[in-house]
Amino acid sequence: MKFKVQALVGFLATLLLASPSFANNASAASSTTVVQDPHGDLLNGFVQLARSTSLYDFQDGTRKDGMDYVARFNLNLSKQYLVRVDGSFSQDVNKSDNNDVSDTYISFVRNPSPVGRWVMLGYSLGAVAPTSKDSHTRQNLEGATSAAMIAMINPDRLIPGFAVVGGISIRKNFHSYDTDINGNVNTEYSSAQSISVGYDFASGISLSAQFVHKNGLTYQNNILESFEHSEEIDYGINQNVAIAIGHTNAGSVLKANGVDSNIALIDENASLVYASLTVAF
Repeated sequence: MKFKVQALVGFLATLLLASPSFANNASAASSTTVVQDPHGDLLNGFVQLARSTSLYDFQDGTRKDGMDYVARFNLNLSKQYLVRVDGSFSQDVNKSDNNDVSDTYISFVRNPSPVGRWVMLGYSLGAVAPTSKDSHTRQNLEGATSAAMIAMINPDRLIPGFAVVGGISIRKNFHSYDTDINGNVNTEYSSAQSISVGYDFASGISLSAQFVHKNGLTYQNNILESFEHSEEIDYGINQNVAIAIGHTNAGSVLKANGVDSNIALIDENASLVYASLTVAF
């Protein structure tokens, strides 16, 4: 299967639109490159099933074990423009009370196009519907708007099969109250900066890695920082089906002392491993 740059760009755009994570709750959503080139049919997208578990099991009941069901729908307006809807459902295998749907992301996307010989630029303008219990019940979120810029090195200037993509976004949240139901101050503004690299082998195997740094500004002007990264190997069974395995880790940028860095490739308390199956249509 040929490497689909649009899939990598689409995955990054979703990360950039998502709200910042300020706890160890990495997403097991796969960045698999099976997603169809959106220059084709009027409507396309993918559905994905992912199973994740903690990298370390301390046998003390803290092990995370979950299932994620992800869907994306693209309405292609032209070769360059599309409307995208993203949503998911997360299942906690150990505690059903934690089951929740995600917020729904609706975005208007311009696919990257050449700006000079080396760079391709694209953008997305998004709106967020607070469909998750965490957003509409705990945070009292009424909605959010977001804008993101995607930049990538023109694949024609790179080794065949290699892709380098970066992005930056800003998001404005609208809450009914400055604090959530637990008294914690809600985040009013957030930003995300990302970098992703991928390489596709002729055998159908692809390697990819992503890193996202997120900032948040609360209604009391407190600054928050978090990160998320993932590494993945996927195999395209055919043009519409792919399987993948990967590792992901997320958390606060700084440790509890507010000085030492908390960013690490592997965190025995937060790292997840996952396997996914993606079907494109």
